[in-house]
Amino acid sequence: MTTVLKVDLDYKAPEKWLQTWEATRKHMLEVFGYSVIRMVRHDTTKGQNYFIEIIEELPPETMNMLQFLMGDDATRVKINSWRIQRGYQDWNKIFDRKLWRKGTKTIECFYCGNIIPLIGVGKDGEGKEMP
Repeated sequence: MTTVLKVDLDYKAPEKWLQTWEATRKHMLEVFGYSVIRMVRHDTTKGQNYFIEIIEELPPETMNMLQFLMGDDATRVKINSWRIQRGYQDWNKIFDRKLWRKGTKTIECFYCGNIIPLIGVGKDGEGKEMP
């Protein structure tokens, strides 16, 4: 079984920079002893999403750490850490929909200042607004 690492870059970098980013991330993973099968880039309105498949199967904590080291969005890394701690199986999501809705309670991230919606995870894995 393989592992897919997901990295969300919120900056539209020049193509040359992205080529260098891809080469250095591949090299970094190889230095850690992982074998990259493929790297797929999806351009978004804000930047790029990368999906990096490696041969080795990794635990969630290691995956999240590697995604952080590769430059994943800091707020996404923190939210993923919370999801992992709560045992949420589908923790490694690239944000594909708006999480905030009118009336949702939020907090401000201490590190980056981003506003984070307080959406909890129930035992059945369903998202529920936190009290």
